[in-house]
Amino acid sequence: MLTVMVDDWHRYFADVVVSGDSNEIDVAARAAIAARASGASEAQAKAAGRAAAKDYRAGGTTPRATRTEARAQAWTGAPAQTNTRTRTAARDDWPALFAPRLFQPPQRWGWQAADLVEAVPSAPLATLGPKPVWVDPPHPDASALYGRRAGAMRKVVVRSTLAVLMFLAFGVYQVTIESTVSGYGGGDAMKVYGYALPAAGLLLALWVLGALSEVRRTNADLDRFKQPYVALRKAERQRHDQALREWTDAKRRHDDAAKASRQARERHRSGPQWYPVRPVSEPARVDVIGGDPARYGWACLLVLLGTSLLSAGHRLAVLDLTGQEVGGELVRLAAARGLDTRWAVLDGATDFDLFTGLSTDEIADSLAYVLTDRPDAAGRSGGGEQLHERVLAVEVLRTVLASLDRPVTLARLAAGLRVLRRGAETELLTPTELERLVASIGDIDQNDWTGRQLRLWAAHLDLLHDVAPSGARPLWARHDVSVLATPGGKDDRKELIDRLLLQLVRHAIADNTLHGRQLVVIGADRLGGSAVRALSEQARVAGVRLVLFLDQPQDDLEKIVGTGGAVCIMKMYNHKDANIAAEFIGKGYKFVVNQLSHSEGRTFSDGGGDSFSATTNAGTNSSKSFLKSSSGLSDSRGHTWAGNRSWSTAENLGSSTTTARVYEFITEPQAILGMDTTEFILVDSSTGGRQVVMANCYPPICLSDRVSGTVAPPRVTP
Repeated sequence: MLTVMVDDWHRYFADVVVSGDSNEIDVAARAAIAARASGASEAQAKAAGRAAAKDYRAGGTTPRATRTEARAQAWTGAPAQTNTRTRTAARDDWPALFAPRLFQPPQRWGWQAADLVEAVPSAPLATLGPKPVWVDPPHPDASALYGRRAGAMRKVVVRSTLAVLMFLAFGVYQVTIESTVSGYGGGDAMKVYGYALPAAGLLLALWVLGALSEVRRTNADLDRFKQPYVALRKAERQRHDQALREWTDAKRRHDDAAKASRQARERHRSGPQWYPVRPVSEPARVDVIGGDPARYGWACLLVLLGTSLLSAGHRLAVLDLTGQEVGGELVRLAAARGLDTRWAVLDGATDFDLFTGLSTDEIADSLAYVLTDRPDAAGRSGGGEQLHERVLAVEVLRTVLASLDRPVTLARLAAGLRVLRRGAETELLTPTELERLVASIGDIDQNDWTGRQLRLWAAHLDLLHDVAPSGARPLWARHDVSVLATPGGKDDRKELIDRLLLQLVRHAIADNTLHGRQLVVIGADRLGGSAVRALSEQARVAGVRLVLFLDQPQDDLEKIVGTGGAVCIMKMYNHKDANIAAEFIGKGYKFVVNQLSHSEGRTFSDGGGDSFSATTNAGTNSSKSFLKSSSGLSDSRGHTWAGNRSWSTAENLGSSTTTARVYEFITEPQAILGMDTTEFILVDSSTGGRQVVMANCYPPICLSDRVSGTVAPPRVTP
């Protein structure tokens, strides 16, 4: 993400900087934040921070930047400089840079990141496996048959050679043979020679043909022996060809899917990177829960939310109870846009007429709640003892107010309470007012408990006067952006001024002073659950949009979160708060893979045998009769050869996937704990449905050229 977390950089340089100087750590962190915001890598940002720390040590002490100044430098990317003039210029220029982009439509509370890819390969290459390779099956053992064929071939060669030699010899010695034969008996010898010569040739030819016949029989036996192997090889070749075709088709599909994915990435690179995020319809109330301790995320979200509302023609009244300048950036941006703004901090230096437009009874009721309301740990108030105190406070304050002339100030009210307790004179009151108060002393119970209460209330009114001295300016003026902040801390003064502002806000809502405005209360969880609930109900009835920034929505506050229609969940640091947020986002049914199995095996078996047998029979026979006698010779030979071979191959592949239907968090608590400072989850229930969107409110995103002007298209769930 583009966000640069200020706290993380401070923690990093707190470990890196050896000196431990907080100013040096701050300078290094701001330099790293600026480098990161300008597009540098994390390593480059760290190098920039170390260089800035080195320059700081060489240049001397640099004043610490305010929170608003640090945020401005993080947004603009301006490096931290030791030169005060340069730092001031960077701080003053950033509103003019951001205002034109942030105040233009569309309205947005943040941006939703576009999907990295629109399509992924349907058949990843890793699942294809290697390309099928042809391997011949093992050949059968035919060595005996090959030996027989070799012997038969040798016979053919030998007999053919001898036949040729005998033919050549006959041709050479034919004349000699014929002359020799003729010398034995003349014509009868030549006659016998004429019969013997063809017979000898025929026998020689049969002798050679017998050898050739043996070769033919041996080849036939060899062919019959190879037939099972040939059939097996043919089947294996068909299986290999089928596997090769399937692999080729799968690879083609993979290549097509990869090409489509590359095209989708190219479209994404040239398309929007961020889409605006906001509720579908206007919610009655917005609850912002969570956030970092430095309130950097709150400040960014307030900038986005505030500029969107201002660009739509609304006016904002911001009540900042954090003491951490959360609304400072919004005021500066609105001023750069030319809007009427006011930034006021009730720290004793400002003077407002707190009770403008309030009657005596309204002032008494408001101050009675401020002086007696003490919420418990759960944020509840209004116990029995507090009711008695409140009744007494209202009675006493009305008595004092009836005795005082206008204008009524907190200091004059405290002086009036002291007069009722002691009857002492004071310079803040006129003689006429003193006479009225002295005359009313008898109407107040003069006991120890009442005296202690009067002394306590007078002291509290003095504390309130120190924070908000009286003046002529109205507290609620008709500004486009009005930010009223209270100082930080958790002392009695802080609690009193927060409760007083709450009562004044409620009266302003009731009197329609804030009609048509959007009321933002930052740090509303300080007021307690019952007070926030009453304020929310009153704003709803009056038609005032209320935006509540809550740090930890526990106990009573947890019950009212989300009842207004829209909730922004920011980073959590506590596991219980993260669990509460995850429970609010909700659970859903989905199918998940919970078991994978894969098996692969291959077997091969080869077997066979052969047998050979031969038989030879010889015998003679003779017979005599009266007329003739005969004799005969018989000879029989036979041989039998049998051979068998068997081959078998088997290959098995198996895979199984088991899915189960589970009911679990849509967003895990661990994910909420690990969110960036400016990330938030928008839970929109402003319409009939419920929408959950992850968004980012980092203001520099508006400077990107790839920010869409329309909402993101709906995501298709596979």
